[in-house]
Amino acid sequence: MSKSDELVKYVTERFVRYIEMPKEVRRQVRADRREGKEPWQYRWFGMLPVAIGMWTKPLREGARRLGKRLGKRAERWKQQWIK
Repeated sequence: MSKSDELVKYVTERFVRYIEMPKEVRRQVRADRREGKEPWQYRWFGMLPVAIGMWTKPLREGARRLGKRLGKRAERWKQQWIK
């Protein structure tokens, strides 16, 4: 038997096994496979997104705190000038 015959036999067996499998089992297998995959950012860029996130998190939190402080000052300023 040649290699192409073996390949055709293998593909046919796999196809028949897939078709005979109940639909619910196929869905579960697909869901499990999807669940095990890591997000596309990590597959494409490795740990770079994590590093950038760790680097920018303190900056974002600082900006939020500053915005809250400025918001309180703006409220005080409005109250002074509205009177």
